[in-house]
Amino acid sequence: MEQPDAAFSARQRPPGAGGSGSEELDRSVSQTLSRGLQVLELLAAEGRPLTAQQISTSLGLSRPVVYRLLRTLAQHHLLSTEVDRGLYDLGLGLLTLSRSVQKDLRQAAFPVIRSLAQQLGTTVVLGLRAGDEVVYVLAAEAEFAPMAVRSREGTRRPLGDSTSGLALRLTFEPGPDDDEELRRARAAGFAARDVVLGYQATAISAPVPSQAGPSEACVTALFPNVIDDIAAKAALVTDAARRIAGLVRI
Repeated sequence: MEQPDAAFSARQRPPGAGGSGSEELDRSVSQTLSRGLQVLELLAAEGRPLTAQQISTSLGLSRPVVYRLLRTLAQHHLLSTEVDRGLYDLGLGLLTLSRSVQKDLRQAAFPVIRSLAQQLGTTVVLGLRAGDEVVYVLAAEAEFAPMAVRSREGTRRPLGDSTSGLALRLTFEPGPDDDEELRRARAAGFAARDVVLGYQATAISAPVPSQAGPSEACVTALFPNVIDDIAAKAALVTDAARRIAGLVRI
């Protein structure tokens, strides 16, 4: 269900935005494509998730038109959605289209990820939220570690059934359907599990802080066995996530 925002006031519309009945677009361009780009430009300008109603009001488009645009953009991973809250935001598909953006993100985060891997003596990955999944875009393994967890860049994990996903979900607004694990993770500020992909192993994940709303990225340490000092290692993972937040806006 959508959440109306009484305080929402449309900022200056993206170039070319206007009412659905008053648009005067060059007939040599695609009106549908232009409207889809206006949605992306609006979300980029606002810097926060919006509901379909807010997008409709700001762009002067009917809600049925907006919903079709949103579904199409989401199918191409250009939008991320929070279905239960009715919110839409820019998706990670934009990073795929913009190689320079992904390159900058990886370059900025890599020294932090590599340093943490060395500190912990294990594998560390940077995950980004893509709809209902987490995509690992960067991975580093500790040198000379006796055992290592292999994690490929590009690996996708479910948002609702992974330690990385739990770390991202703890930044969502609390809801009545939150389970005990999510409530504990939210209170601690990080997620930890002792079963990874069906194996007895520890994963610790912390969200990369975001001022724009729920976190879009997380740092996850993957240990090849079950460890005892989770709190101490979680402090290092959380610190790395904060350092990345200070280097690049995600």
